[in-house]
Amino acid sequence: METQSSCGRNDGGSSEHASCGHEACGTRKTSDCQADHAVEMWTCASHRAWKEVHVDILKAKILKAWGPQMEKTADAVIEAMAIQWQAAMTQGKAKAELKQKIVSILDESKK
Repeated sequence: METQSSCGRNDGGSSEHASCGHEACGTRKTSDCQADHAVEMWTCASHRAWKEVHVDILKAKILKAWGPQMEKTADAVIEAMAIQWQAAMTQGKAKAELKQKIVSILDESKK
């Protein structure tokens, strides 16, 4: 379970303009404010690194358990996408040919 942290986002990333609560940060960066921002950035980076390790472990386990089925599904998706791409290319070519025929017909009527 992930909770909202001072990092500004649920994914553990740091917020570029995170507020440290010091009024001086609005006009100038004090050492105290900069230190607070540094601590926050390092904390957020740590959270993100831990999350990425968890994700990597889960990826390996998912691939082991369902990899072959997912590979077959991916092959089916790629095959379908290739068919759709070819259909789109054929449709585009037909449209271009129709446009050229119409241009020729209109040019003939001008003569």
